[in-house]
Amino acid sequence: MLNTLPCALKRFAMSSLVATLISINAPSQTMMQHAPLLPRVQQLRYGNGALPLCSLTLSTTNSEDPQAVAEVRQILEQHCNASIRPSTPVELTHETSGSMLPGANETTTRGSRESYAISIGANGVKIHAMTGAGVFYAVQTLRQMIEGSTDAPMLPFAEIADWPAMPYRGFMMDMSHGAILTVAEVKKQLDQLAEFKANQYFFYVETDLDLDGYPLLRKDSNWSKQDIRAIVEYARQRHIDVVPCVELYGHLHDLFRLERYSDLAALSHGGEANPADPRIQHILEDWLRQYAELFPSPWLHLGFDEPFELERAGSKTAGVAPDVLWLQHLQRLAGIASGLGKRPLFWADIDEGAYIFNKYPGLAAGLPKNAIAAPWFYDARPDYSNLLDLFAANHVPILVTTGISDWDNIAPDFESTFINIDGFLAAGRKANAIGMLNTEWSDSALALHREALAAVAYGAAAAWQSKPMESDRFFAEYAQIHHTPAAAEKIAAALSHLTAAQSLMRQALGSETSFRMWDNPFEPHLLARIKMHEKDLHTARLDAEQAEEELLTTGSGSDDEIDSLIVAAKMLDYTGMKFLYAIEIAANFDALPEHPSAADIGYLLKRETSSRNHSRVGDLLDTAGELEASYSSEWLKQYKPYRLATAQARWRAEQEFWRHFQASVWTVTQNFQEKSSRPTLADVLAVR
Repeated sequence: MLNTLPCALKRFAMSSLVATLISINAPSQTMMQHAPLLPRVQQLRYGNGALPLCSLTLSTTNSEDPQAVAEVRQILEQHCNASIRPSTPVELTHETSGSMLPGANETTTRGSRESYAISIGANGVKIHAMTGAGVFYAVQTLRQMIEGSTDAPMLPFAEIADWPAMPYRGFMMDMSHGAILTVAEVKKQLDQLAEFKANQYFFYVETDLDLDGYPLLRKDSNWSKQDIRAIVEYARQRHIDVVPCVELYGHLHDLFRLERYSDLAALSHGGEANPADPRIQHILEDWLRQYAELFPSPWLHLGFDEPFELERAGSKTAGVAPDVLWLQHLQRLAGIASGLGKRPLFWADIDEGAYIFNKYPGLAAGLPKNAIAAPWFYDARPDYSNLLDLFAANHVPILVTTGISDWDNIAPDFESTFINIDGFLAAGRKANAIGMLNTEWSDSALALHREALAAVAYGAAAAWQSKPMESDRFFAEYAQIHHTPAAAEKIAAALSHLTAAQSLMRQALGSETSFRMWDNPFEPHLLARIKMHEKDLHTARLDAEQAEEELLTTGSGSDDEIDSLIVAAKMLDYTGMKFLYAIEIAANFDALPEHPSAADIGYLLKRETSSRNHSRVGDLLDTAGELEASYSSEWLKQYKPYRLATAQARWRAEQEFWRHFQASVWTVTQNFQEKSSRPTLADVLAVR
């Protein structure tokens, strides 16, 4: 197979290796003896022998990639004693200068821009690539290949030839619906993406970027132009293109809530522009030009998803049919973007959102010719092909858009996320999609996104490699690659237990668990449901507590990802406690005889249910208060303070619910007389 590679990529192949070609997408005894590689490389031969890592020195290189050079030095400094005088060379070379970032019309083949080859033998390490980007990706693979003990790290003799299966491997971060990341946190995400070979970062903003001429939209949390430039440069060094992902149709409520602009909306104070109004067209064109100037990316995502007001605002659009209006608006802005040297993208709502392409399939034939459709769908389903058929049939370029399910869940729903990525990506390959965009939204304004870093890595790796991910092995391999050897096994176990707990919580409470956790557990329909899922809640708590224990005992010291995962485990445990306790509290009331004794009341309702301490309500009050503090601390590590008060309000309302419930039990029971009728749960809930 290696003989099929371009000469440039096999030039440094070491013919003396006695090797076996390893299947990279199915477990094998030979492969399991070596360190895992994520993403899987295209072609790999292991030889007989290994090279001591600490014998290596970085030789003179013609690589133009300073980040790759710096990371090789970092690897050697991290693993090797500075007093050692190594003499075996690490050589980094490439064929073509320039091409740091993906272009507007990227392709991928064995000899394309990001391809590379690695040879490791007794005489050293030779990395050769088509460009500096390929050299950088080769170094990421080299880092993962290190084996042996910490005091004697080794690199196995090997030959690798690798290139991406998809030219565009993107990740989108929502910077508008919920918490606003700090610049430092964005850089952490970029490091994660670079490690697993993503090459695009879609920066999603609605009205949260300081544009010239709109002082009323200014908030303390807004992104400054200086912030954007710093992020763009940091990403460029890691071969990641920062793509502006903006909204130029819907999702503009922060503009229209201002009275000055309210009549420019399709519905007053709504969230959607009225494209028939030339005043809003002027504003949106101005924004588009400012975005194009600030972001050097050759792509520009125009938005256009979820125009829920499209059919409801007919009186303001001069009688233009909804589909015609939508298409005219897209054609106009796509034309402006193209004139500014940008290739336009747009969200393609199908089976989701406003169902635009379900309602108006004829739109596909009239789309701007160079525009890229981003069909999006974030739930788990057996087959995603129907989401792409319309666009493939009309020869519309496709960027399949997957979702990390943490925006509306207590903890990341890795199970649904992995199914979504694997299935949608498989459909995309069949439809000749040009790439994949993995998204992370903040709709609940509660998610702590560090908890989902494993899913960020999963999406990046899935889009690079040719064959499907092995999701059943992913946590173990990810933890081994991304964390210290001492902590890896426990972190992998914790991720598995968190996945199980979140899945059980979804079964017990229904979808959107991050909202359901705040529900009144005594609402009759919900109480009936959780009684049916009592075992699920119990098992979810056990899984959450096991995850917390694993994370607390990693012995790895401070770790950003671990700290956030601990909060996730505690939140899942609290949610399980809340609903299990609600079942038990209701049972305490039901256990009272028709005319209970004072002892019955004292034991079941006062001591067991509502005592000031060591009762069910006391536990919930204590735990909710402690979690608010832990959650807030973790928030401020990752985000700007904006919207923290909104998140804290939910925790405080939770505490207030249980404080009021406790006081209501006391009110109902304090004057209880022997032989009186028993108080009921309804009596307590009726106290105002």
